Amino acid sequence: MFCIMVAGKSAKQISQKLHQFLNHRNNGESPIEYLDNMIQEGSLDYMMKQCRLGQYGRLAKAFQGIVHFRNRLDKVSVNDLESVTGIGPKTARFFILHSRKNASHAVLDTHILKWLRAHGEDAPKSTPSGKKYTQLEERFIYWAGQYNMKIADLDLHVWKQYSQK
Repeated sequence: MFCIMVAGKSAKQISQKLHQFLNHRNNGESPIEYLDNMIQEGSLDYMMKQCRLGQYGRLAKAFQGIVHFRNRLDKVSVNDLESVTGIGPKTARFFILHSRKNASHAVLDTHILKWLRAHGEDAPKSTPSGKKYTQLEERFIYWAGQYNMKIADLDLHVWKQYSQK
């Protein structure tokens, strides 16, 4: 849910809003069960507005889409995630990279793109799509290997380095 919500927003702000949103769950209810129950009851929009999540249409479609993967989130592919309205290449890879050990995907956010440019790569300032995304993703994975780092570790290192500036 965080991966979906954080697109274009501050991670700190979204983590607080997500905590507030999930704080209404019943004991023992998983976040996916919570979403599914709200969808079935018709209260998802109301709760999103109560917590002032914003982007209500996009979030509702994406949340409804991920509920279908509830029993296989640990195996869902980038293509599966990208098939959900409101989830693009960056969000899909963000989820997989940070939820699976040794995932081979790169999250091409502005920080990673800036880092790639600093390393001589021809990277745009905003997240590309299609073939260009795949090419730059391969380059970032290459650089992780050159630094003998896991992709997720290099991603976090770059994020910390560039988000402080």
